[in-house]
Amino acid sequence: MKKLTFLITIVISAGLLGCKSQSVETSAPFEINEKSYFQWISGKQGTKGTTIRVEGRVKSLNVSFSKLYFQNNEYDVVPQFRDNIFVVEGTSSEFRNRELILSKDPADEYGNQPSIPKKKIPFDLKDDEAILLYTVNGLEGFYKISDIVKLDQVYKP
Repeated sequence: MKKLTFLITIVISAGLLGCKSQSVETSAPFEINEKSYFQWISGKQGTKGTTIRVEGRVKSLNVSFSKLYFQNNEYDVVPQFRDNIFVVEGTSSEFRNRELILSKDPADEYGNQPSIPKKKIPFDLKDDEAILLYTVNGLEGFYKISDIVKLDQVYKP
């Protein structure tokens, strides 16, 4: 019995030590100067979405950015660099669903499309918070951005 308890303890300890944790950094090799987002609506094919924009200054030239998590969306980003100034922008879009046909006769409901549930991001954030995934010399870090300014809604023809 003691051998079994010892073996279980070793297995659990090895499993816990092997887990990769995602800790959010409070300091990073860059500073954020501007952070804003806006929601947009397009008349083209009934789409709508959100665009988030983060601008800042890097302290090291070995910094790269790959993902941004905001309002339960994961954005793959391609940062733009000019000297030590960077801009990261992400846009999500979704099509407004057609109206569902509800009827007593199931044949009338043929053609209704089921809704696709949104994928949950690995962070619990407020509506004005985001997480920026960055890499420095091959090491990943997560930086929390707070107090993101909401701009006016934009209507695109």
